[in-house]
Amino acid sequence: MSPATTMDTTLPSSNSALYNIPQLAEDGSNWIMYKQRATTVIGARGLMWYLDGCIMKPVPYKTDSSGKTVKPDGSTAMETKIEELEKKIDEYYQKDSLVKQHIFSTISDWLLLQVQNLDNASKIWEEVHTIHECKTELVQIDLRRQLQETQCEEGGDIKAHFGELLQLRESLAGMGVSIDDKDFLAIIIGSLSESYRPLLSSINAAAQITKKLLTPYELVNVVSEEYEHRQLMNWCRYHNLARH
Repeated sequence: MSPATTMDTTLPSSNSALYNIPQLAEDGSNWIMYKQRATTVIGARGLMWYLDGCIMKPVPYKTDSSGKTVKPDGSTAMETKIEELEKKIDEYYQKDSLVKQHIFSTISDWLLLQVQNLDNASKIWEEVHTIHECKTELVQIDLRRQLQETQCEEGGDIKAHFGELLQLRESLAGMGVSIDDKDFLAIIIGSLSESYRPLLSSINAAAQITKKLLTPYELVNVVSEEYEHRQLMNWCRYHNLARH
């Protein structure tokens, strides 16, 4: 009989890319994704209780007037108990500092100055969370406005324009705001200059016949092809005139 297959449950080393946390943008635009990744990484390292404040810092034994180390109940603490407590205190500071380092290494210097003097990792995380949950709502409003108002001027670079729209949509998605395909398609159409109206009318007519609307990405491809064709025709006209 062949030996049973064993599953390797060894955790990755602390230097593994699996433990990487992205930088938190100063404007908080990637807060939702940052929060998810940070809590996942910290949880994977067995440190979540230090982040949410469930682990309390061990309290050192006191020394009485005679110089003896005593427990909270007043009894004398044995050497073994003192060593055990010291190990627990060392472990607490080590793991709490590791969580702090995860946070400090991924936030801006400005934010670090605001939170660095708080008592422990859970209070630091709570403050970072409070600041960015409020900021996120304002950033969402600003990004939505930009997405709705961004226009491509006549003769403008349509590819750069589409790149900007897609980036705005992705930024909102990273903050937990979903712009569905139907709405995004309307935004794209509304952002194009008048010279693209004949093309859009043809696309709309074809969609009515086939009963199938283009996806935003299909529309981007069609309009981009038209843009490239126009660029090529302009280049040809310029060189034909230059010859004459």
